[in-house]
Formats: sequence, structure tokens, C-alpha cells
Amino acid sequence: MGGWSFSKDRIPRGCLRTSEVEIEKLDYHHYLPLFFDGLCEMTFPYEFFARQGIHDMLEHGGNKILPVLPQLIIPIKNALNLRNRQVICVTLKVLQHLVVSAEMVGKALVPYYRQILPVLNIFKNMNEN
Repeated sequence: MGGWSFSKDRIPRGCLRTSEVEIEKLDYHHYLPLFFDGLCEMTFPYEFFARQGIHDMLEHGGNKILPVLPQLIIPIKNALNLRNRQVICVTLKVLQHLVVSAEMVGKALVPYYRQILPVLNIFKNMNEN
């Protein structure tokens, strides 16, 4: 059974009132887009919560993910439009996880390529490592 647990020393005061929530019981139409909005965050602990929330929900979401996909495109596009390399790398890792998180998600992303790919075109020839 999946759940979220946070130690109090890693959470800003007043941020979280419960110690564990069953991920499978969350409203994916509400929380998954909310966590995807957090892809733009670059400050700890907000960026950590966003990434961890996304990966946990994708890991346990199954058939709840595909219906929410259209709501995730704008947060993905906003994160990529920041043109911050760290944010782009995190967003690409999230996209990789999203594609393998449930059946048909990769195929369902195809109509949204025109919104997602232009920013990546700017960075395609830049490679520091």
C-alpha cells in the first residue's frame, strides 16, 4: 500500500497536518496537476515535494493517469518555458516516468507535441556533459 510519510524536520512549520495519506485514495484530477504545477519550483522544500508527489502518484496511479493527461500539458509547458536547465532536466525525467506510468499515455501525448517540443528544440544542440 503506497503512502506519503514526511519527517517533521524536513517540512516547513504548518505545511502538513497529517503524517500519511494513501496515494490510491487521492483525487488525481485535483492533486496530479497541482504537483505538476510545482515543476517550476526551484526552492527546497517546494521542488522536492513537487517531484516526489509526481513520482509517487505516477507510480501508484495506473488507470487514473490517462484521464488527467490534458490537465498536465500546461504545467509541463510552463516548466519548459522557464528555460532553466535544472527545471528542464527534472521535467524531462517526469515526462519519461509519465510515459511508462500507464498504458496509452505515450500515444495520448502525441497531439500535445506541438506545445511541448518547441522549447526543447532550442536546447537540443546544447550539451555540457
